[in-house]
Amino acid sequence: MRKLILFLGLILPAITAISQDKEDGSALFIRVGAGYGLRLAQIPPQLDAAGQKHYKNLRNGMNTNLQIGYRFTEKTAISVIYSRFGSKAEGSSNGVALESKEGLSMVSLAVQNFLSISDKHDVNFITRVGPGLIFYNGQETYKTNPQRFVDAYETRLGLFTGIGVDLKISKSVRFELTFDKTWGRITENKVKTNADVVALGAGLRFEL
Repeated sequence: MRKLILFLGLILPAITAISQDKEDGSALFIRVGAGYGLRLAQIPPQLDAAGQKHYKNLRNGMNTNLQIGYRFTEKTAISVIYSRFGSKAEGSSNGVALESKEGLSMVSLAVQNFLSISDKHDVNFITRVGPGLIFYNGQETYKTNPQRFVDAYETRLGLFTGIGVDLKISKSVRFELTFDKTWGRITENKVKTNADVVALGAGLRFEL
């Protein structure tokens, strides 16, 4: 997260300077959003019924999204997108009580396209796609005596895709409904596994 803040701190002054020189209606914008996220990784089949239920619960969580971009034309923009899926579950697996947490974050550089579906540009259909870095962290606490802790961290290349619809609220504020998917693979317990996350959310876009 600190690397993301540093990166944005370096590029924002340059983007702002460019936007001040443009006269074609292009604009810097910031979007914040949140919603439901679902990780699509397979649940290990060797687990008992309680373990299957535990990891199924862990696959459901909250997805948050921060986007900073620059709109070059009415139809095209480029954005830095930070999205994060986080979840937590308590249960048991193979007779051992445990608590699990996991987070999947992605920082991507995406091309964004707008297609107006109203005469006054009050409503737009939006697509987003771009490469990025996936940051995975997982923690498991096995409630044995003594307790046992397992931590995992990994960084991988991935892909961000998304579609959405926005609705004009005012001259500089738009409400968005979005459906996003991050694509990638990570290693868990020395096994390659799916890191894909789908997210349904809502947010506000502020055009500066």
